[in-house]
Amino acid sequence: MDGLSGPAIAAVLRAEASRPPDEGLSPGDTAAALRCIRWFLARPGRYLYPEKTVCGCTDCERGSNPAAARDVLTLTLSRLPRHARRELAALVTGLDEQLGRRTLPDPFAHRQPWHRAGPWWHARIHHESHHL
Repeated sequence: MDGLSGPAIAAVLRAEASRPPDEGLSPGDTAAALRCIRWFLARPGRYLYPEKTVCGCTDCERGSNPAAARDVLTLTLSRLPRHARRELAALVTGLDEQLGRRTLPDPFAHRQPWHRAGPWWHARIHHESHHL
């Protein structure tokens, strides 16, 4: 978890370990989410199109879709103490700025019921992937 201090990393690991996996956060999820988003942003090109899998299951989406990975980071942030939350939030803000610049808003997202109340990173133009 490059960019975080030792105490912040320890707080993230405690938050991941203190929850049952069915609550959406398991050990290693935060590091995997950061890797996913950084990998996505390291791709060449001015504009990038997140992949959305056909099955849409959380496990498949977290591995390839930065929007699903960003959801994990939101969940982690909600479970951290103030000092660690501040550090991770600063890191996530920088990633959000890059995601906002390098992805395009979906002008039809408002027509999708799952986008209406969702965060901005889900209302981006996606590339449909057919991995079943």
